[in-house]
Amino acid sequence: MWPIKLDMTRDECRGVLRRLELESYSSVMSTFRAQGGLCKEKARILDELRKLLHISQDRHKAESRRVANDERLTTVAEM
Repeated sequence: MWPIKLDMTRDECRGVLRRLELESYSSVMSTFRAQGGLCKEKARILDELRKLLHISQDRHKAESRRVANDERLTTVAEM
């Protein structure tokens, strides 16, 4: 059985897509922080993801601050 297509407006679909983009970028940032330091390869991946997911430089900086100040991620990174 195939999924049913919902009755959503174009704006609603764009909103869902945007939230998914932001959540995805945030998750990758959290994961990379929990893995430890940011190497050149991870920085390159984040730069590519930023472009593909339409993440502004300001949003990237805000995410960077968030993960740098997250005690749980810092704890995991140091284990």
